[in-house]
Amino acid sequence: MEIKEIRALIDLMKKNDLAVFKIEEGGFKITLKTPEGASGRTLLQGVAAPAAPALAAPSPAAPPAGQEAAPAPSNLKEILSPMVGTFYTAASPDSPPFVEVGAVIHAESTVCIIEAMKVMNEIKAELAGTIVEVVATNGKPVQFGEVLFRVQ
Repeated sequence: MEIKEIRALIDLMKKNDLAVFKIEEGGFKITLKTPEGASGRTLLQGVAAPAAPALAAPSPAAPPAGQEAAPAPSNLKEILSPMVGTFYTAASPDSPPFVEVGAVIHAESTVCIIEAMKVMNEIKAELAGTIVEVVATNGKPVQFGEVLFRVQ
């Protein structure tokens, strides 16, 4: 399963107010959970079908924990964390950051690294624009769905 497929599952969870989603596909298993205290139903999916499962009518999703602050202006897009881990702005402490405020990015631009279970995961922007805010703090933990960057 690729990161884009996982992000699609995350979007389905948000749109359908789900708290937990479990899927097993071949030898691959994944469990997605919303932050503690977020409202939502629980959906346990056994063996996955090739297509995404049809879910109930959409309802508003709860914001990720720690993100209760005022929403971003409507003209800004957000790059969200696809996983729980430690946020890094650069490949190593001696390297320059992947992006800074004012950097022009494309969909395939690497914007950061999230370390999860000793694996360094390069995070792609998946959208184009200009970085206007780096929300996450270098070397600090981030949660699934947490805002990492704001883009105009």
